[in-house]
Amino acid sequence: MERTSKVKSLAAAFAVIEDGMSVRMPGTHYNSVPVGGVRQIIRQGARNLTLMPTPSAGFAADMLIAAGCLDAVYCSFLGLEFMGFASNVRRAAEQKTITIHESDEAGLVMGYKAGAAGIPYMPMPKFYRLNDLPKVSPNMFRETTDPFSGEICYAVPALRPDVAVIHVQLCDPFGNARQVGGNHMESVIAKAADHVIITTEAIQPVERTKADPVLTTIPGFIVDSVVELPYGAHPASCPARYNYDRPHLADYARLAKEARSGEYLDKYVFGPADHGAYLDEIGAARLMDLRVEY
Repeated sequence: MERTSKVKSLAAAFAVIEDGMSVRMPGTHYNSVPVGGVRQIIRQGARNLTLMPTPSAGFAADMLIAAGCLDAVYCSFLGLEFMGFASNVRRAAEQKTITIHESDEAGLVMGYKAGAAGIPYMPMPKFYRLNDLPKVSPNMFRETTDPFSGEICYAVPALRPDVAVIHVQLCDPFGNARQVGGNHMESVIAKAADHVIITTEAIQPVERTKADPVLTTIPGFIVDSVVELPYGAHPASCPARYNYDRPHLADYARLAKEARSGEYLDKYVFGPADHGAYLDEIGAARLMDLRVEY
């Protein structure tokens, strides 16, 4: 039986994201963030989304909050790393315009692992009695009893997003993806989600996948859509492909701090007609300057 290609346009792949859904986006700090997917979500006007990021995130959340797309976000660390605070996240938290499900790194990681394993929760150590997370986030941390020892322990719920958006360096038409230069829980996230969208720097022939199958980090049978999106992480980095665009990020951070993110969105999200037009806005010379040898 001939297999069906999962390759779609950006708009067609992201049409599955509807108001009120939970969306999972991996990428740590500025590494492999699916920013092209973020721009598409904003352009199509999605609202009341719940964002489930990795434990160390911020840029994607900050953009989505600035655009009015988020109703809630799971939070371990949300910031712009060396660029300072994620100003839109901070304002939304202070003004209580979004719901923040506060956690630590372990709580999110184990919640995603429970979702991937298809189990209802993951047990955690009793030392959570020593901090305030169970008080401020009872939806994330619940005290319970170890059924074997009778001792106190804690549980975090399985985190199962409706849609996961993952950016990789290579993927074949059937969704077999290869991450190069880092693993940010992408395979766990893909297994936990109901629907998986892969954006990729390049689509490789399936023969290349077959020639070295151990390099596949996300198997195609759990992937629903594949979108070829060169520089799909820009202005973040894509390891073994290109570095982050520091001047661009600094400009974003400045506008966000000054509550002028609308200007950024107008220029880089709503202004360009599509991803290609966005790359034209950045400029070929700048994009080539960011490339790294691999």
